[in-house]
Amino acid sequence: MSNLRKPVTRTVVFADVVGSTGLYKSLGDATAAKLMTSVTQAMSSAVSSHRGHVVKTLGDGVLAVFDNNADAVNACTDVQQTLALWGHSGQTPISVPLKIGLSRGPVVLTPGDCFGDAVNAAARLSDSAGGGQILVSDAVMEGLPLELLARLRSLGAIFLRGYDVPVPVHQIEWDASWQNSQTLPHQPTVITALTQRLNLCWLDTSQDFSPEQSPIHIGRTPAAEFSVNDVRVSRQHARIEWRGSYFMLTDLSSNGTWVRYNGQDNVLALRRNECVLHGQGEICLGAKPNDPTAPTVLFQLHNS
Repeated sequence: MSNLRKPVTRTVVFADVVGSTGLYKSLGDATAAKLMTSVTQAMSSAVSSHRGHVVKTLGDGVLAVFDNNADAVNACTDVQQTLALWGHSGQTPISVPLKIGLSRGPVVLTPGDCFGDAVNAAARLSDSAGGGQILVSDAVMEGLPLELLARLRSLGAIFLRGYDVPVPVHQIEWDASWQNSQTLPHQPTVITALTQRLNLCWLDTSQDFSPEQSPIHIGRTPAAEFSVNDVRVSRQHARIEWRGSYFMLTDLSSNGTWVRYNGQDNVLALRRNECVLHGQGEICLGAKPNDPTAPTVLFQLHNS
């Protein structure tokens, strides 16, 4: 009798805590391990409540599969909202940013593991996500109800590690304050280094950057590619890199970086983690956006 298992089509979820190694250093082994256990339990609970199956836990992450896309999206949305609530309520000693990738396709399920291109794609999407982000492939859009489709924002076609061609990727807006009417799904377009430009603007300074000019450092030092002279801004506060077909912003600072996209109320807080820049919006350095004096860099992506 053959031991080969037949592939089955599933929606694959790969969730991973951002900066878990640093948490062990800053919190200590016992506290960090307890926190990681709480996060994986929260993720496992969300998976089970939405009819999914946890294939395995990974210390600081979870690999899970679902029969359909809607259940997978709802589970991921629920766990991000839960972790955000923990952070606001002080239930955890530190905010725990979770990055999640979803893909769909044929997989081979074995006891305690799962194999297939959809698993690889979900892991690569998780790698490309910033803290608090949920990134999904095109196939995850299939069969979603309109209320979930309206929460998808296209990030264009992104080169994932290990893939030779760009993959259309969408971000799920999960914040409870987000309004469905603000963002509608649209067809992704392949972004090329030949035409893409990033404009940064602070006070009376406005600069365009091409992908070839990356990495772009934002900081208080005049040596930074984009200098912001404010005491709350670190000498090297943030770095923007071209990742094949998109610009990725990484916080390097002591005081934190906040990103808000135009047309959205929710703010993405970055503390030594990263997010994809898309469309236009604002980057607040060293102070939250609700502080009217916060040093704020406006960004906009456009074609040359």
